[in-house]
Order: sequence, then C-alpha cells, then structure tokens
Amino acid sequence: MADSTIERARYCSQCGQPVTVIDAAFCKECGAPLPGTVWLSHEITWRPFVAFALSIVPGLGHFYKRQPGRGVVWFLFVTFMYASAPPLGWIVHLICAVNAAFAGAIKEDALARSIPGGGPGRLSATARPRS
Repeated sequence: MADSTIERARYCSQCGQPVTVIDAAFCKECGAPLPGTVWLSHEITWRPFVAFALSIVPGLGHFYKRQPGRGVVWFLFVTFMYASAPPLGWIVHLICAVNAAFAGAIKEDALARSIPGGGPGRLSATARPRS
C-alpha cells in the first residue's frame, strides 16, 4: 500500500524503481536492501550488546533483560554441557550469548513501532487506565 505522506521520493539504488512504503527495508521490485534501513531501533528497553557482554557468565544477559527463569535455565544447561563435553559447552555458551543479545529485540522493536506515539513500556490511549 502506498503511503501518501512521503515528503521526498525515494528510489532503489539497484533498479531505480520508486519506493512508496516509508518503512520498506527491501525493494519490492528487485529485492535489494534499501540504504538507511534501520534493523533495530533505539526504542527497545535493553541493549543487545550489553546482554551479549554480560553473557560471559551464562544466563546473566537474560537476568539483565529481566528474564530470570531463562537465565537460570541457560546457566544450568551451559554448566552441564561444559561438564559433560567442553567443546560442545563452548558452542552452547555462544548460543546462550546470542540468544541473550537478540531474542525478543525484533519483537519488542516491532511492538514499539506499531503503537502510535508510544514505545516499549508505554500504553496506548485505549489501553491506559481511566482516571
């Protein structure tokens, strides 16, 4: 659906076709990524790099994201894998860190963009309690 509020026309750098959707990440004609595409906004309530760095201790990144249950499960699982098969423990530890960094970021970012005038943690006008 074309957006009529575009102030300045955008064009695909690969095929030259006009881009009519404001938040488009890829050209609908050729599939090329559009310049200026923001993969994650700064509206999420936690920082992916901080969660990744805290995951030096397995599960600590999840605690940072306020997911203590997942943090405990990851800590126990990674510790068990290190004890049983150290090479596999390294792989699971890396998966834990990447999961802490990016799991939920795209979903939270999408929710922040879908709420008009709101960001994460803010309620829309229809969801606010009446006073």
